[in-house]
This record gives sequence, structure tokens and C-alpha cells, in this order.
Amino acid sequence: GHFTRLGSPCNWKSAIMSQNNTSLRDRISSFGSFVWNSEEKKLLGRGGKSWAEIGLFYLIYYICLAGFFIGMLAVFYQTIDEHQPKLTGMSSLLKANPGMGFKPMPDVEYTLVRFKAEVSDNAAIVKSIKDILEPYRIAQEKGTGVNCSFGNPAPKGEVCAVDYTALTAECNEANNFGYEGRNPKPCLLMRLNKIFDWMPEKYTEKNIKESGASEELRTRILENPAMIYVECVGENPADRDNIGKNINYFPRQGFPHFYYPFTNQKNYKAPVIFVQFTSPPANMALMIECRALAPNIKYDKQEKEGGVHFELLSDP
Repeated sequence: GHFTRLGSPCNWKSAIMSQNNTSLRDRISSFGSFVWNSEEKKLLGRGGKSWAEIGLFYLIYYICLAGFFIGMLAVFYQTIDEHQPKLTGMSSLLKANPGMGFKPMPDVEYTLVRFKAEVSDNAAIVKSIKDILEPYRIAQEKGTGVNCSFGNPAPKGEVCAVDYTALTAECNEANNFGYEGRNPKPCLLMRLNKIFDWMPEKYTEKNIKESGASEELRTRILENPAMIYVECVGENPADRDNIGKNINYFPRQGFPHFYYPFTNQKNYKAPVIFVQFTSPPANMALMIECRALAPNIKYDKQEKEGGVHFELLSDP
């Protein structure tokens, strides 16, 4: 018999590598021809006419899409009133139940107001209060708003001015809002959230017992019910003993009804008050809660509605 002479292993490898190189060159050449075919004058497999047709199609398509989006946006804006929110009252996010905020609030996650004897250590506290008060100071300088009183609300189209001078009579930048020295008298600025077209109700002899106010304040409420009173007390018996009655309110103990309702009036400024603690004990954290009192303000500590909670610590 005859035997076929087999090539050496090196010859096999050379043949396989040659085939692979040829295959790779063919692939590169094929891809290059796909990107630009010089013979048929085609780019990515399409001629000039084809590219013009598809370009025109997508141009018209995206013009129509943009037109549809603009049309829907125009219809949406037709449903929005520039002067009042779409949802009001119980349909709004606040459910016609205002919350109350306070300054200074050093950190949104914590409610501890901690201060020292040195004024420089309390710079952030003083600045946070000053920033809130600045629009009120400017409004008084410009003379915006009218002077209102109980039984004498603002005329239609006008707003009641906030008396900046009375507000800052005892708590002001000159005394660093009470955050200074070994005998500090810290002041906290408080304000209710604005709710469109919300009007506070008045307490009467029938529902005053449901207010949660102290006996002394109940008498004052019935004497002048046209105000949202604010009362701050210690949360625990020990806190109440340490605070005592050493609390002052400026310019008054609450927010008069003549500032309401808020209807997005031009130059409207929400009423604010200062709560001053005249003798906080040193090195002792006081747990305090302040409530806004009106028949249609529901107090909910967990939801932070109708009042505020904070800790006050004099750390000389």
C-alpha cells in the first residue's frame, strides 16, 4: 500500500494563521465597504436619496412630537391659576391645619437650641434669626402695608403691616436676641405656615375647655378671642418647674385674626412673634412645646401640626 506523507505540525499552524489573517482582512474590508461604498456611493448601506428620505421623515416626526408636547403643556397651564392653588382647604397637602415653625433651628434633623455665654459662639443662631427678620425690616422701612388693629382690618386689596419696632423691642440684633452673657434671655422666633384662604375660628365659652390652654390663658382668650394664642410650656413636670412663668411674648402672645386670610396678596408678610425665656437654668436641657390655639387648629405632636417641640440648653 501507499501512505500519504503528512506535513509537519509547523506547516499546519502556518496554514491556520494564514487563513485567520485572510479572514480578519476580509472582515475589516467588508466593514469599511459598509461604512462607505465608493463604487455605489453609499454611506452605511444607504444612498443619498435614501438618507434624505429618512432624514425628512424623522424631522417631521420630531416636529410633530414637539408640537404635541407643547400643546399638552399649554393645556396644562390653562388649568393653573397664578393667584391661588388648585387644591385648597381639606384637599390641600396641609389639610387646612397649619404647622408652626421656629428659629433658630440649627439643624433640620434636631430640635436642640444650644448656646453659650460668648457671643461669637452664637453667631449662627443670631444670623438665622436676622435672616428671617430682614424682609420685615425692609417692609417697615418702605412703609408697605397698613396699620391694623382689632376691629380695624386692612381694606380690600391691602395687607396689614407687621410692626417691626414692637416685635424687636426686647429681642433684637443689639442684644443678640438674648443669646449672650452669663444671664441669657434667649428669644425664639415663631410663625405659622401660610394656608391659602384659611381663616382661624374663635373660641367661645362652650369650646374653650377643649383648647388645652392653661386656666390663666383661657380667661385672656375669652376677653379677646380674635387672636391665635401661642402658649409654651415644659413637656414634663421637671421642665415646667425649671421654666416657671419666666416666659414673655413679643409683641403679643399670638397672631391677631386681622392678618388672615392669606390670599396671595402682594406684599403680604405672615405675622411673627418672639418667645423669650428670661431665666433658663445653666447646663440643663429644657424640653419645651409651644402650641397655636384655635378651634380649627389640631395639635399633633407626631405630625408636627399646630405647634413645635424643641430643647433649650444654656451651655456657658
